[in-house]
Amino acid sequence: MSFTLVHPITPSAAHRWTALLATATVGAATVLSGCGGSDSDSAASTAPLATPESQCLAFLGRTIEGATVTKAQLVAPTATAPETCVVLGEMPQDLDFEVRMPTTWNGRTVFMGGGGFDGTITATARSPGVAQAGYATIATNHGHNANVSPGATWALDAEMLAEYGYLGVPRVLPSAKAILKERYGDQQFGAAKLVYEGCSGGGRQGLIEAQRYPDLFDGVISRAPANAYVAQFLWYQKVAKQLAKPGANLTSGKVKALASAVLAQCDALDGLADGVIGRPDACTFDVASMKCTGAETDACLTDAQVASAKAIYEPTNVAGYVWPSFPFGGETFGNDSIQGWGGSGAGSLGQGFIQYMVTQNPSADWLTVDPAQYTNRLALLSGQIDAVNPDLSRFKASGGKLILWAGLSDWLITANNATDYYTKVVAASGGQASADEFVEYFTAPGVSHCVNLAGNGQGADTVDLVGPMFEWIEKGVKPSSTGIVATQSNPLAGQTAKKRPLCKFPQYAKYNGTGDPNAAASFTCVTP
Repeated sequence: MSFTLVHPITPSAAHRWTALLATATVGAATVLSGCGGSDSDSAASTAPLATPESQCLAFLGRTIEGATVTKAQLVAPTATAPETCVVLGEMPQDLDFEVRMPTTWNGRTVFMGGGGFDGTITATARSPGVAQAGYATIATNHGHNANVSPGATWALDAEMLAEYGYLGVPRVLPSAKAILKERYGDQQFGAAKLVYEGCSGGGRQGLIEAQRYPDLFDGVISRAPANAYVAQFLWYQKVAKQLAKPGANLTSGKVKALASAVLAQCDALDGLADGVIGRPDACTFDVASMKCTGAETDACLTDAQVASAKAIYEPTNVAGYVWPSFPFGGETFGNDSIQGWGGSGAGSLGQGFIQYMVTQNPSADWLTVDPAQYTNRLALLSGQIDAVNPDLSRFKASGGKLILWAGLSDWLITANNATDYYTKVVAASGGQASADEFVEYFTAPGVSHCVNLAGNGQGADTVDLVGPMFEWIEKGVKPSSTGIVATQSNPLAGQTAKKRPLCKFPQYAKYNGTGDPNAAASFTCVTP
């Protein structure tokens, strides 16, 4: 027997029907018993059919696990996304989250991480195809609204700082899961797996969950993680100080000359000269070789500029916080590069960190602050924000799986940071064989920060890691065994998008010597 909904359901009425229709599935009728008379016939005449819209509206205005639902809207399907119920939850002070529930759900849910200083809800997954494939998703602003508290200004509030550092995700997850469970049913959602994916600040957040809340997620995908947060931001300040010295700045022309010299020496180390340095670990370029021997030109570096280049490429220790070196390659890849350093990327992040997190003084001159005078404050920040603990034994014991990923031409967060963390995880796990049971690490040559913007990187930057992660946690199939292929998202005009096999560290994609240089099949993952 089927039913037709004649009258629209108001949010309050929809709420009342929710409990009665909790077991209803999309497209299926539910028969309810009336008071007296024939139960099925009476119910048929009075009970509305649970539609995707009524099920979505049923959340509006309710308080669910401490969160007030202020938006519940059924969004029509588009060319890139199916029909979806979008629910917005709000928690004190300014902790907001969003749950997106496709009408036709594939049984998988992804928590999408944020980035930078957060403050907004990320609506797009890092892995392509998540929306089209019918995944349910969760995302949060991590405790503050960037429109109200821009930049790092919110960090003066201790509660907001804690939510940004480590509390935001575990606080919103019970509410988000309750919403998903009600929409899809206890049995269906209860058996489903939950995966976290994030890049940069989102990658750090993923490692926070694996280290501190090992039972929250079945799998964590951490891309370009800003997990050594304090060391990273202190590095920003140190380099900015160096570049601010008289005659020490690296102009656009200088950086282009440096990048060209590096590329000329190291591009072909992977078997193909294609504008992508696939073996930065084997690149032994000497910055001092760029020193001017005569009149200064854009093709050479002065002594002060050589010192600046060395400061950027070499590891550093500021107030006891060690930051690894940057690999060669990608020096001209947009704002997140040496060429754009000090602009909208690392410079503004470093300034916000020093003023609002370290000194807690918005008027402080961030380039004259001595971090050594704030050791107690730095320790507090590290304890709240850093995610550097390599002991993932509890995460492994819970059945958790971890995928690490880093772009080798990332000039905002060095890939050597992810490599350093992975190496420590392997050691803490008791060796490679033990670590291979739950963690895999992939590097992406020629890829900038998280993704290559137009003209910003020549490598294959776009890759689905969510699908392989679910295959791993659901079926035991390791990602490295599936032949994952990455694709260049923004090739230059007239270029063909590159495709490359994604290689598990320490392997790299070596050109076979023949074949289409843009085809993944022309490359093989080999161990150095």
